[in-house]
Amino acid sequence: MKLESDKKERVKDKEQFLVIEAREHMEQYIKEGYKSIEQIVFSSEYDIDPTGGVEVRGYLNNDRDKKFSGIYDPTNKKIGVALVDAKEK
Repeated sequence: MKLESDKKERVKDKEQFLVIEAREHMEQYIKEGYKSIEQIVFSSEYDIDPTGGVEVRGYLNNDRDKKFSGIYDPTNKKIGVALVDAKEK
């Protein structure tokens, strides 16, 4: 049972690493591509699809109505698809 527990822990650690990486890339994507971004708040919720893409979401500038979401592709190290409720630069 110890081996199974260790394996689950390694999977969880890798998952957390991917979520942190996805959030970092999403933050950079928003700051580089959109105007008037003062604050980016990430939700604690995320999804990892069967192909490994990591979807992160949250809101902007302390306004819960200004939502964003994006899917991070860890293979290519970039945001593939994103929806951001802000004006593009």
